[in-house]
Amino acid sequence: MMSPARQTRILQLLSIALGAGIWMAPVPDGLQPAAWHLFAIFAAAIFAVVSAATSILVASIVALVVSIFSGTLEPTVAYSGFSQGFILLIVVAFLVGKGVVNSGLGMRIACLLVRAFGRTSLGLAYSMVATDAIIAPAFPSSTARSGVLFRIVESLALSGSSSPHDAMRTKFGAFLVMSTMASIGLSSGLWIAAMAANPIGLALASRFGVEPNFASWLLAAVTGKSSIPG
Repeated sequence: MMSPARQTRILQLLSIALGAGIWMAPVPDGLQPAAWHLFAIFAAAIFAVVSAATSILVASIVALVVSIFSGTLEPTVAYSGFSQGFILLIVVAFLVGKGVVNSGLGMRIACLLVRAFGRTSLGLAYSMVATDAIIAPAFPSSTARSGVLFRIVESLALSGSSSPHDAMRTKFGAFLVMSTMASIGLSSGLWIAAMAANPIGLALASRFGVEPNFASWLLAAVTGKSSIPG
């Protein structure tokens, strides 16, 4: 049986071969060579991530380096995205989210709410929704929040004899998981700082003269009406 390390190396070589093959293929009519070469780099990076040959971080950095050193992109063009404020905000969002996970703050808030409201299955679901709504403004990563909440939900489901590996999962565990995942989508739209995609929306809206703040965003999310003209 092939070892995981050997399998990873083979997938990495296949990623390189895919990129090289597209790079050396004839450029389709109507495309500039630089555009075709950029597609080759992009295809290799995507294949490497999807096949688990490497992480998305490593694939992105390697693709950026290759695009610059191959002359496909000028350095000023390749790094232009990092000059946007919302990109830096997304990076900070993930750092803050990771800090809340490592510090145990999200877990502590969830446990307090479960102790206060978790006397029934419906109360437990509401406690997870309330936990998500409370930590979302200071937890700007829906992915990181789901990691915190899932640990609580999993423990609650197992303590209620609802395992994901048997028919009992639909009795209690599936209800908690569905309720919690639905709440993450709601809280991400409720608060302006609840997920990393919101700053991108703000940047796009500002191009049309719409610049919501924390309060106006919350008002629009709760009432469906915006106080912002236009």
